[in-house]
Amino acid sequence: MGSPVDELCLVCHERDDGKGKWLKCLKCKLGGHSTCMRMTGLKSKASEVNWVCDPCALVIKSEVHLREEINVMTEGVTLAVEEAVSAQLGQVEKDGMNWAEVVSRCRKRKRTQKNKNLLIIKAKGSKKAVDMNKEVEELLSDVQIMDSKFTNKGNIVINLESEEKRNAAQNKLHEVGNLIVSNGKRWDPKIMVCNVARNEDKESLIEEIIVRNNLESIDGVINKIKIVSERPAVGGTVHYVLKCDPEVRARIHGMNDKLKLKWGVHQVYDRYFPLLCYHCLKFGHKSDSCQCKVKGHAPHCYKCAGQHEGRSCQSDVRKCFNCAASKRQSEHSVSSLSCPIFTSEVNRIRLNTNHGF
Repeated sequence: MGSPVDELCLVCHERDDGKGKWLKCLKCKLGGHSTCMRMTGLKSKASEVNWVCDPCALVIKSEVHLREEINVMTEGVTLAVEEAVSAQLGQVEKDGMNWAEVVSRCRKRKRTQKNKNLLIIKAKGSKKAVDMNKEVEELLSDVQIMDSKFTNKGNIVINLESEEKRNAAQNKLHEVGNLIVSNGKRWDPKIMVCNVARNEDKESLIEEIIVRNNLESIDGVINKIKIVSERPAVGGTVHYVLKCDPEVRARIHGMNDKLKLKWGVHQVYDRYFPLLCYHCLKFGHKSDSCQCKVKGHAPHCYKCAGQHEGRSCQSDVRKCFNCAASKRQSEHSVSSLSCPIFTSEVNRIRLNTNHGF
């Protein structure tokens, strides 16, 4: 049984091909292939298996008694499915990660060349984007444009089939005096080095990564890696988030996404986390530079969508302000993987990141 048109696997982003089992959360209605989610021990003969994902279970727990609602929602689910879920939760407790992070760990993302041949077209003066679009289409009538879109700033972003066609289109558009053309800038990748010992010297961590993983051959590599943040992990260890050059990321990818340190070998994952304003709950800026805050608008809670700061929220209700504003299912927080707006922003960052491979 195939999944609906708008239902994609959270791991591989592909639809149900009907060859395996399809897991579907009864609360958020999201899911994916059982193989992608590392839940292959399902004995149910049904092609679609209902269950409750960890994030939704936490939401349920905050609203009512967890066991009562799960028993009602999962009525008819086979014992084998419950055993598989329990096994997964056991692995979660062992690794100290929630369901979303477990899914993120086993993702085999398909790298795309889609955003490598972008052109950003701006108009000089007060020319409207719609009129500019007609002019661009006429100028590039002999060049195949794969897709185009308008930005919030009134610019046009076009995607071309190859680098040669992008350069040809750029030369044509440069001849027009009222247009400003630039290549689409892609971001440097961020990676997370997992479970590093706390007694690891933070100041010498980058130097140790370079020496122990033979990265000295990269020109100026000491300036191409820097520590962005850190967060506590299971067993008293630390996850470090690093920003690196695409060349460095490609080299690490060639080492099976593993880095050697003096305490062992550590797994590396790509880190995509949107910049979220905790005042207006929009993406792309911090609350320090929020125009709504400057104008004196009341903040919105990232937990319950109320008009107060999220850090002072005492409510057990979870409601997404962004989804509620667009009339979507909103029984989750703004940064939940159940939120289609949040996951769309994550995918936008992933596609606009230059991984180097």
